[in-house]
Amino acid sequence: MYVSGTPGWMRLIFMLTTMFVSVPTGIKVFAWVATIWGGKLRLNTPMLFALGALVMFVFAGITGIMLSSVPVDVHVNNTYFVVGHFHYVLYGTVTMGLYAAIYHWFPKMTGRMYYEGWGKLHFWLAFIGTNLNFLPMHPLGLQGMLRRVASYAPEYEFWNIIASLGGFLLGMSTLPFIFNMVISWMQGEKAPDNPWRAIGLEWLVSSPPPVENFEEIPIVISEPYGYGKSEPLTAEVDSKLHSEIALDR
Repeated sequence: MYVSGTPGWMRLIFMLTTMFVSVPTGIKVFAWVATIWGGKLRLNTPMLFALGALVMFVFAGITGIMLSSVPVDVHVNNTYFVVGHFHYVLYGTVTMGLYAAIYHWFPKMTGRMYYEGWGKLHFWLAFIGTNLNFLPMHPLGLQGMLRRVASYAPEYEFWNIIASLGGFLLGMSTLPFIFNMVISWMQGEKAPDNPWRAIGLEWLVSSPPPVENFEEIPIVISEPYGYGKSEPLTAEVDSKLHSEIALDR
C-alpha cells in the first residue's frame, strides 16, 4: 500500500495501524519471557528450539517495525529485505516451534525417548543454517537487490554466497532429525510417564497413553503454576465423591 500511489495522509494511516500490530506482538513476547523466567529450565532439545523460536521472532519483529515505517518500506519494497523478514517469521519462528513440539511430545506419542545428542545437533545446524540463510537477505535488500529475479549483479555476490551456504546447512539439518525420529521410534529407550517432570494431566498416563486416559475423573489439587514444589497434582478420591461432584455440577 505504501508504493501504490495512495496520498500521503492515507500512507500515514496505514503506517500507524501497521505499527499497532507490535502491541499484541510485544505482549506475546513478554508473556513468553515471563513464562521462561518463572520456570525451571533444562536446556534439552525442546527447550532449545523454543528459545530459538523466541529469538528469531524478536528479530523478525524488529525488522517488521522497520517495514511499517513509510520511508524505510518505500526504499526496501520488493527487495530481499522483505524476503528475509518474512522467512524469519515463517521458518525461523514457526518451524522452530514445530520442532520443539515434536521433540516434546515424541515420548508421549511413541513411548520411546529420542537421542538427545542427535536432537541438539539438529538444533544447532538448523539455528545456524537459518541465520546464515536469511540474515544476509537484509543487507542485500538495503543495497537494493530485488526479489523474484533469476540473477543478480556482481556487487551482491558475497551475501548471496553466505545465504547459499546457509541454505545448504539448513537442508542438511533435517538429516539428523529424520535419523533421530526413525531410530528412536524403532529402538529408543522406553519413555517414562513423565520424562519432563511436567505438571499436566497428560503426563500422568502411560507413554503412549491408553485408549481411555482415566477410569475416573481426576481431581486436580495442585496450583496452576506449582512447578518444582513436589506437590501431588491430583487427589485420590473414591467413586462416591466423584458422584457427588458430578451432581453438584
